[in-house]
Amino acid sequence: MTNRERFLKTINWDLPDRLMTYDIIDHSEILKTYGGEGDLVERNARMCKEIGLDSTRGIHDPEHHWLGGKIQNWIRFLGVDPGNWEVSETGGTAWIGKRPFHDLRGLEKNMPNMPKKHEVEEWYKPSIRKIKEIFDAYDVVFIGAVEGPLTDAYTYTDMMMFCEAIYEAPELVDRLTEVCGTFSQFIAEVYAENASAPLLFMGEDIAGKNGPIFSPDFIRKKALPIWKRIARPVQDKGYKFLYHTDGRAQEILPIVVNELGADGFNPIERNGCNDIFEIRRLYPHTLLFGNVCCEITLPYGTPEEVEQETLDIIEKLGPQGGILIGSSSEVHELVPMENALRMYETVQRYGKYPISISRDCGGQ
Repeated sequence: MTNRERFLKTINWDLPDRLMTYDIIDHSEILKTYGGEGDLVERNARMCKEIGLDSTRGIHDPEHHWLGGKIQNWIRFLGVDPGNWEVSETGGTAWIGKRPFHDLRGLEKNMPNMPKKHEVEEWYKPSIRKIKEIFDAYDVVFIGAVEGPLTDAYTYTDMMMFCEAIYEAPELVDRLTEVCGTFSQFIAEVYAENASAPLLFMGEDIAGKNGPIFSPDFIRKKALPIWKRIARPVQDKGYKFLYHTDGRAQEILPIVVNELGADGFNPIERNGCNDIFEIRRLYPHTLLFGNVCCEITLPYGTPEEVEQETLDIIEKLGPQGGILIGSSSEVHELVPMENALRMYETVQRYGKYPISISRDCGGQ
């Protein structure tokens, strides 16, 4: 059975021959060791194949942080002034360290323009077709991805200024979310006609460890209508829509699942944030992507501890299906290669149907 066949069965709640892995790799050493040389897309596809990663949404570029690519998209498609933008990196993370505005008055003078669909299509259509061709050749499923309108908007302004604008300049918030949402909508429309896989991921980080960043009323009013526009072209094709947020998400899952109609949820962050088993109990028909801890277990645990945490998910959720196992967000630079590989190896070794795990098998 190919990974594409497994993927189709999994997202349609039909049991394949084994469980699948899903993740995003932001780890230069893994890419260098298992991706080899040459074209960046092919290096990523080869890496996934070699480490046992069945599906992904990311192309890791160790030379260029994804935030830099986001700014370039703003400049290219939204008419943003290219001057005075700067990405800062340290300690394995990155942020926009410099913007051409410092207050709401400056923001008003530096608002992005509405994108043009034909320009988005001219860029994205050949890109996703190339990615699909290369990843298919390595039997790795590549999932398309877009940014949610709130995340893109508060990344543009920074979170503090965005929250200030909600109260002091709501018209700027409306404009930003509309522009950002329309850009993602255009990508979704192009993706639906050129899909690399029958699923689209939307990353909309609107929760932290203590719960939602924004009120449910604000989410329903400002974000939900745009989310529906992004999801519609994909779901109209009969494809699945995967919603992503970090943080504790239980309070917003009724909106995501019941009102948006998302087919799946990712990444199900651990450490007091979410209980994947409780989420499955409450939403038994929602696909789950995750949830081995990338905050503690993967970076700081032993390979045996990684295996045991992975086995717990396999044992409790595997028999039900509708689960693709990977990290609780991403495999970042602090994760030892051995731990990442043990996670994927454990899924492929013990995730064969019918699933039957003896507790003396793992970590011994």
